[in-house]
Amino acid sequence: MSAARSIWTLIGVETLCLLGSEIARFGISVWIYQSTQSVSAFSALLVANLVPGMLARPIAGGIVDRAPRKRVMIGASLVSLVGTLVVFGGAAVGELSLPIVLVGAAVASIGESFQWPALAATLPLLAEDEDLPRYNGLLESGRAIGRFAGPAIGGVSFALVGVTGLVAIEVVTFAIGLTVLATMHVPDPKGADDDEGTLWSDTLVGFRWISSHGPMLKFLLVATFANFFLAIGEVVAQPYGLSVLSKREFGIVSGLFGAGMIVGGLVCGPLGRRLTNIQQFLWSGLVIGAVYIAFGFSRDAYMFGAIDFTIAAMMTVANASIMTIWQVKVPDELQGRVFSAMEMIADLVTPASFLLAAPIADRLAPWVFTHSRAGSIWGASETGELGALFSAMGALIIVLFVIAATVRDVRDVEASPV
Repeated sequence: MSAARSIWTLIGVETLCLLGSEIARFGISVWIYQSTQSVSAFSALLVANLVPGMLARPIAGGIVDRAPRKRVMIGASLVSLVGTLVVFGGAAVGELSLPIVLVGAAVASIGESFQWPALAATLPLLAEDEDLPRYNGLLESGRAIGRFAGPAIGGVSFALVGVTGLVAIEVVTFAIGLTVLATMHVPDPKGADDDEGTLWSDTLVGFRWISSHGPMLKFLLVATFANFFLAIGEVVAQPYGLSVLSKREFGIVSGLFGAGMIVGGLVCGPLGRRLTNIQQFLWSGLVIGAVYIAFGFSRDAYMFGAIDFTIAAMMTVANASIMTIWQVKVPDELQGRVFSAMEMIADLVTPASFLLAAPIADRLAPWVFTHSRAGSIWGASETGELGALFSAMGALIIVLFVIAATVRDVRDVEASPV
């Protein structure tokens, strides 16, 4: 199998498995709502989907670098499949409960913590550096297809097959993915078995590599700081949109966000021939900041849809350029550990953003409106308060990326020695 064909196969397997996961996740969400109607239950599911995998990442990175990549990806898929089978078993015998769902989600989260760094570290072994932006973009597009087609398929199928059938679809997609992976040749980095440290000592290798390379650390901090605001925006966007749009209009707008992610992944290749990866990252951040400012003044479905599409496209371009820079700069034999550490650092801000979004939107924004003339600009209403919050975050993102562009270590990160 040629290198290009192997890459396409890996992208296809990742997309298929993620599609199955999103279909099952939709069914489980509906089941939780019908069974508990509890916000706390959804919060618990969010924690189960995020925290176990985040805690497992340092160990996962060491295993990715030490063991054959193909074996790691198959093992990670098997772990995720076990988590799915736990939920499927409970549903099949009519004993599905929230604890069973949380256990299954936690196990699947641990499997994902191995799967993604193994896949990201394998692409550079199959592709030339100049082709990585295109393949990373296509990988992001494939993931977008899974994320946004999954709920649509789940919504249509739920009435026919119920939660048991939707979880069964995930079992089938993982089985197909495992079968395809088992027939592939996946290369391993040279020197992967030369490390004499222990697996436990490996948990710090990625963090030490990042901290000892100043330009990469500063680059990561810029991306992490931007993610903090984007995660808050992800939470606030739903009440903001629903305060202006009907449920039908909001659903269409959400679909345009998925379309933007797909298009953003497709344009990464052509952009890579005109701009360096760091230029794509910096320009994407500036565009997102400007669009966030405009988002604060959106009051109709057309503007919401256009802005959602643009934000999603720029986020996808930024994510692909970030991943390409790390793949090019990090030595092949360290990529599992460094990628796991990088993802863990980036993920740490997500729970903080989710926790802070509510008090910022419910308390800080109204207080600012009460003690300023912001209402005369954005409108004296809850919609105006949330709009002003988006505009403020957009201004902060622009300031962040302007400062980042003036910092030589960030601006020249691709040329910095390692």
